[in-house]
Amino acid sequence: MSYDPTREAEATPWLIEGLWQRGKINGMAGYEKSGKSRLMNWLLVGLAQPTVLGLRVFHTPHVLYLAGEETYDTINQRLKCYAEQQGGSPHSLPKIDLMQAAAMHLERSSQRAWLSEKLARGGYDCLVMDPLRRLHGADENNSQTMADFYNDLRQWSNNAGLTVIFLHHTPKLNDLDSDLERIATWFRGTTDTAAIVDTAQYVWRCRTDRIELKRHGRFPPLEPLRVTDRTDAFGFEVYTGP
Repeated sequence: MSYDPTREAEATPWLIEGLWQRGKINGMAGYEKSGKSRLMNWLLVGLAQPTVLGLRVFHTPHVLYLAGEETYDTINQRLKCYAEQQGGSPHSLPKIDLMQAAAMHLERSSQRAWLSEKLARGGYDCLVMDPLRRLHGADENNSQTMADFYNDLRQWSNNAGLTVIFLHHTPKLNDLDSDLERIATWFRGTTDTAAIVDTAQYVWRCRTDRIELKRHGRFPPLEPLRVTDRTDAFGFEVYTGP
């Protein structure tokens, strides 16, 4: 494709305004048991509604959900409960296909080729990886060993318009040296993980019932989203207190 000075670039579309971008790579990080999987599930269910957590929804995707830790029954029941809590019915969710995917070995090119074919054959436009670490056996501290994996994710998003949402763990942070305004601080392993994402969220549990969701990416800085965690029985809501 030749340089075209008359061509106008289209604005990157949001999946959820100010959170996840459509056709891009979106990464959500946090400590173990910080609530990131549950919060991500709440957001997935909300994709069938006009808004979720006060944020506008622009598209309802067809999702392939790779579950690397939790069982099908656990996730299925949670999605069902969350749909009811958000004012819908158990049948009002986006189309989500769950797949048990622990030890899927996506570090292997043959496995990624199989997954790419499955995504195309199934008509999926969104891939959820929960969590990223359970789906491959590569050394996450070595950028070279992760490069082929991340390059394929980028090819899928750039060339096929696939929206990728992956969850990842946060390393142990040093309170004196860790800069929580840097995306690279949020993700365990090589800094290439932070480099590959187009949007990034950090789930910080500031209280037992409160989450502050930091948001950075390839866009102007956004204020953290403050969320109340009302447990699985009642879900999440935007925190409006002081």
